[in-house]
Amino acid sequence: MPIKYITMNAISLLILLNFYSCKKDQAADSTVKKYTALTQKIVDSSTVIVHVFSDTSFQVCPGVEETDINYYNKKGLSTSAFILKVDLKNPAVDLRAATPFDLGTLGTLQTVTAMAGYVDGPNKRVMAGLNGDFYNTTTNIPQGIVYKNGVAVKPAYSDNTDKPQQGLSFFAILKNGAPFIGDRETDYPAMKTQLKEALGGGVFLVKDYALMPQSIPTVTARTCIGFTSDNVVYFVEVDGGNFYYSNGINYQELGEMIKALGVKDAINIDGGGSSTLMIKHPLANVWQIRNKPQDGDPRAIATSWLIIDKSKP
Repeated sequence: MPIKYITMNAISLLILLNFYSCKKDQAADSTVKKYTALTQKIVDSSTVIVHVFSDTSFQVCPGVEETDINYYNKKGLSTSAFILKVDLKNPAVDLRAATPFDLGTLGTLQTVTAMAGYVDGPNKRVMAGLNGDFYNTTTNIPQGIVYKNGVAVKPAYSDNTDKPQQGLSFFAILKNGAPFIGDRETDYPAMKTQLKEALGGGVFLVKDYALMPQSIPTVTARTCIGFTSDNVVYFVEVDGGNFYYSNGINYQELGEMIKALGVKDAINIDGGGSSTLMIKHPLANVWQIRNKPQDGDPRAIATSWLIIDKSKP
């Protein structure tokens, strides 16, 4: 047999063996998911994520972690989610309700980053921030309550007849340092003397560990807040309005996503063009908007939540 023929056969055999070896390795690898911890929880405990393109997780500061997930949803549409995990057991970590120019009055608007600039200082360094409550776009007044450092800046809810999905709930940090989520009608009257920081919110997504049914199917950018029994607060922001980047999420799927993180209670807050997630980038040491706001640029809004590091001079 000619040497050339033997050589070609040998090469073909090697290629074939290599192909099957690769297929075997791929099959083995496919059973081992190398997702970050939070992404794995969502994949294991919900049907929101069908395929993960990428996910990353890093520490913003001690007690605060960010996880970013790019995925296909159940309709095969690209979606991007950003999650902040805030561990209130860390004594250096604090959560504060913020208003424009850090004023004790309402009716003006600022971006989350601008609000952070009026709060940031020695031993109260702003390490992250998100949009807050819904607000009236004519008066710029938030729909729900506003408490800052124990002071009731806005002690009553606005009328929500025109927008019944707003002004239904609140997220708070109590005077004892614990997170709390309650409703407008029962919990607020009972708890208002115990509120240190508080902003209003919308529909309940999770209540007493149960996923709440939703009647509004609208898909858009959304932000929500939830907390666990061991005082870990989760902020979840999902971008929307961009077919090629991120198509948004509805209440039901947002509830599934945050429930998978193990929260006891969770509520939806302002979303759409207001949805904003900002951090103090741990490498660049500058405030950076992490998501892509639906309007293109970060929107000026009525309130925000700021995550503080009390240990930084």
